[in-house]
Amino acid sequence: MKRTTIMVDESLIYEIKQLAEQQNKSTASLIREALALYVTEQYKLAPPENPLLGLVGLGASPEPTDVRDGQDEAMLRDGIDPVYGWSVSNDRSG
Repeated sequence: MKRTTIMVDESLIYEIKQLAEQQNKSTASLIREALALYVTEQYKLAPPENPLLGLVGLGASPEPTDVRDGQDEAMLRDGIDPVYGWSVSNDRSG
């Protein structure tokens, strides 16, 4: 667990302390629970992009490619950008 400090209105802190007391919990555990629920709900609304999904179809090509002719290394060399490497898009902006 990581300790952090946040700024909260006094009236909200009072309400949190009241709820924690009613539920027989510590203020810290109630806040952690509330944050976890909030993050879970946000992920439901807009799931974070999974970086592994960028690999789907990475080797796909609109037309079949025959690499039996020994030209596979040349194709790889031609497909790599000297600065950005291989990319799934043509966007080199960053």
